Amino acid sequence: MSPGYVRYAPVAGPSRWLLIAGRRFVAAVESSVADSIVDTVWWLADSDLATIESVVGAFPLVGQDAVRSFAVAELSEPNAAGEVLVTAVVRGTAAIDVFSVGGSRRFSAAGVQPWVLAEFRSVTGLVIGGDDLPTGPVARLSVGSLPVGLGVVDGELLTWTLSPIERVERTAPGRYAGGAGGGANATDSAPSADTDDDALSDETIIRARRGASIFAREAEPEAAPAASVPAGHELPGAVDIEPPSDTPGPFATPITGDADVQTQPVILPPAPAQYAIRLASGEVFDLDLPVLIGRRPSAPRIEQGAPPRLVAVASPEHEVSSTHVRIEQEGDAVVVTDLRSTNGTVVTAAAGTESRLRPGQSVVVLAGATVEIGDGNIIEITAVGQRADGDASAEPTRRGRE
Repeated sequence: MSPGYVRYAPVAGPSRWLLIAGRRFVAAVESSVADSIVDTVWWLADSDLATIESVVGAFPLVGQDAVRSFAVAELSEPNAAGEVLVTAVVRGTAAIDVFSVGGSRRFSAAGVQPWVLAEFRSVTGLVIGGDDLPTGPVARLSVGSLPVGLGVVDGELLTWTLSPIERVERTAPGRYAGGAGGGANATDSAPSADTDDDALSDETIIRARRGASIFAREAEPEAAPAASVPAGHELPGAVDIEPPSDTPGPFATPITGDADVQTQPVILPPAPAQYAIRLASGEVFDLDLPVLIGRRPSAPRIEQGAPPRLVAVASPEHEVSSTHVRIEQEGDAVVVTDLRSTNGTVVTAAAGTESRLRPGQSVVVLAGATVEIGDGNIIEITAVGQRADGDASAEPTRRGRE
């Protein structure tokens, strides 16, 4: 189970979000999702095998159960320096505030479809919710929150921190005294109206784990250099929340050496502009149009957008249905949909995770995934220009029958 402490902010009335705390990830999804999706995510929350791909794949992007907004953050195990790598995906109006040594940033889709993917290093805290939430230190946003273990809850926002949040008792006139510890029995009182945000932030701390610093390498006290401010960065969908300051606080601490370089967000290589499929026969078809695959595929009578490409495959044992599966590119990913086939569809992600689609179910995959539909018909998802042996002179892609 990944390290850290998860809390959520409950709401009195109906909530916009379902918040998920898992062994390897935290997430938020719009509360209107189908019960079957909630069941799948609940199962993934308790699985040590859950990956960012399997969680995102649980949210269909097309069809009557399509999910318009979600945010997922996969948490890695800390490395030798105690640093946590976070892989994040956001879609729609969901957002993730990421707190790291280099500062804090809001990561949102900003209108990009179907979703946006990025990695962040040396992460110390996360806040997941809607992109209209106020920004601020994760400890401030955790005021009034409750701890949560594994599972799915209704709420307004979810926070994850590498170290526990502890509220310090207030003694000045007009201030409240917070509950001790932050455990399940702690009681949180709301701050008075005249309490300013800076005072609240100053009196809320993140306790580092004993024996190691979660912010940087250890340095001799007398040789500790002054705090440095990392250079600004450009990340689509991310904006600075609170620039690093030279006054240590909950998420501003002196940085030594090149730690600021190590904590800059890393944008994953952009997905290829176009995907293709490769059949067991070696034939390759571009996904510039949706592809329907089966023994004798036929297009639906009513089709929105461009007409699909029809690809027939051999099935001597009739394990493949007439129109078995639909494969299409959606933005920078590929969506595989079982068309209520008789014998089902098995999708294996590039990482090796295998899943059997329910009739009518869709899943999001990337290059390297395979789709098995029966009678030895295994379809590989590839990037255009990618060949089995890396040979650029291999057989060109075909357009198929449209």
